[in-house]
Amino acid sequence: MINSLSRILLSSILLFSVLSTEKQNFTRDSAPITDDPWDLDGPCQKYVEKFAMVQSDMVACATNWSIPPKVCTNCFQNYINFKQYEYETKNLNNVYSLDNRTCTQVIYDNYLLSYSSDISTALTSKIWEKSRCDSCITFDWKFAENKTTPHFIERTLVFQNYLYEWRNCIVNYTSVDAEIIDHSLSNASKICNLCKTPFDELYGYYWKIYTTPDVDFCVDVETTMNDTIHLWDDVWKCAEKQDRNRDLFGIMITFGTLVLLTALFYAASYIQGGGQTRNLVRYPRGQRSRLLSSGMSDADLVHRVPLPTTSTQVYNIPIHQTR
Repeated sequence: MINSLSRILLSSILLFSVLSTEKQNFTRDSAPITDDPWDLDGPCQKYVEKFAMVQSDMVACATNWSIPPKVCTNCFQNYINFKQYEYETKNLNNVYSLDNRTCTQVIYDNYLLSYSSDISTALTSKIWEKSRCDSCITFDWKFAENKTTPHFIERTLVFQNYLYEWRNCIVNYTSVDAEIIDHSLSNASKICNLCKTPFDELYGYYWKIYTTPDVDFCVDVETTMNDTIHLWDDVWKCAEKQDRNRDLFGIMITFGTLVLLTALFYAASYIQGGGQTRNLVRYPRGQRSRLLSSGMSDADLVHRVPLPTTSTQVYNIPIHQTR
């Protein structure tokens, strides 16, 4: 009987402990972050939490569209939301913490580190600006009214139209002809012939913009075009052999031109030098022969030359000439 009561008591204690732990966990997990009576910045916490949400949405979108990078054309709405709420947190001048600081001061200036500010800077400079998104899309910012409007730049829209025409050509021929589906995707001979014109138009427009000074595409367009070329040339093997031979011919012409220019350079140098071999001046060798400086006078030369010991000896005294 005593053993039975002990087992019942022990079971009751364990059950009570489990229920108490679950209740504590539920209370701790469900309690908001702002439910902290010791937090001086409690009135500002809800704005930080919302700011964290829009920042995390932007990070998630950028990560999802990172292979290949296509943040500009796929995450612009997340970027608008992020910049809009960044503006709002920088204008919280009517909401104060318990120590009478504005929430804007609390978020950005109150502490040694501001994680919100650092994350915002990284999202703006390291992701949006580094992707050159301004080359593909611009914004009519209206932060006060919360009515910002995006505008795609015309060259981006034209590129997308050429891209969609080429893709539609591929889809149309692969969806109608089963033979192409089964066989041509391995060698893609039919696709290469049937969709060569829209591909050439796409590549021609891209190359025209790409080679124009002071005009850029955003990273979205560049990576899309690179993948398209890789798919067309390397996966489907659509690069024509005559195109490859033409490239080889161009390389040979370039190499021959460099060799010719090098030969002309050395020939011109030889002709300019008179075509003669230059000889060095040979000075007489003697035990006391030396180079004379231009500062030595003729009197010094006469003084240093030994006079004849007899009247029958004739000496040619060198005369120092100054230039």
